Amino acid sequence: MDIPGPLVPLALGAVQLPPAAAASVSGLDLLKGQLLEAVLLEVLPDSVRLQLPGGQELRAQGQLPFPAGSLLALKTSPLPGGAGLRLQVLGATPPPTDPVLAPLAQGEAAPLLARLQVPSEALRPLADLFRTLAGAEAAATPEGWATLLKAVMTTLSDAVASPREAPFHALQAQEGTALFEIPLPWAPGADPMRIWVEADAAGGDAEEPTRRVFLSVPFSALGEVRLGVERNRAGLRARLWLEDPSRLEGLRAGLEAELSTLGVPATLQLLPLPTAAPDLRALAGGSSLSALG
Repeated sequence: MDIPGPLVPLALGAVQLPPAAAASVSGLDLLKGQLLEAVLLEVLPDSVRLQLPGGQELRAQGQLPFPAGSLLALKTSPLPGGAGLRLQVLGATPPPTDPVLAPLAQGEAAPLLARLQVPSEALRPLADLFRTLAGAEAAATPEGWATLLKAVMTTLSDAVASPREAPFHALQAQEGTALFEIPLPWAPGADPMRIWVEADAAGGDAEEPTRRVFLSVPFSALGEVRLGVERNRAGLRARLWLEDPSRLEGLRAGLEAELSTLGVPATLQLLPLPTAAPDLRALAGGSSLSALG
């Protein structure tokens, strides 16, 4: 699932309009060197279909890296030797986001925090929990994290407490995935924790599918830390990404000892977080948690 962005005033590709196609569109020849808008109707193997504001359609040769429905800002220019017109893309606005997918594109932590300031009856238990966990000491206890995660995910999946977000999570559940953004009460103003969960048959079977959990957590001392856990019939694989993996080397033995108590073969890797890595909402559209290596 793509996350839409704003109009970008850059050269973003170009297509060519053969003379016959250009001549078939009334008035297009008069627009040489000028700007016009067009909707990208369809991306074909070697061409694209465009629709002009007046409803006229045309087919241009070439490829463009935008989804169907995008609004394109184009600059026209003649090709040498009367070979037609060049349509240079100067900007592209993605098609409107399906309202059901808005939590993926826009995030859900900030709207939830805003609703907790003046909670409804359905949100009052979570608002009370946030007040209880607001102290920094709560972040040091596994119980504090576990209680928070369960409460927020339950609330965001509740159609009464979260009418905007719940349909999104219901849709994801049908696909065997889940993405949650969880505000941290002990770190006001920080980026939220993001959690992606998926299950599939790769590496497993119908009775025991492969399950993956991916977390992204901001820490004041370590920066962003990402954890990927994959579990299937072969065992468990855990990976930690952070800016400086050496800072956790002293904890490796303890972490590996903790994993060994699970009763299944387990491995742990400490890896560098790639510079300018996209946030978890972008990676969630990938095929698996191997997106970071």
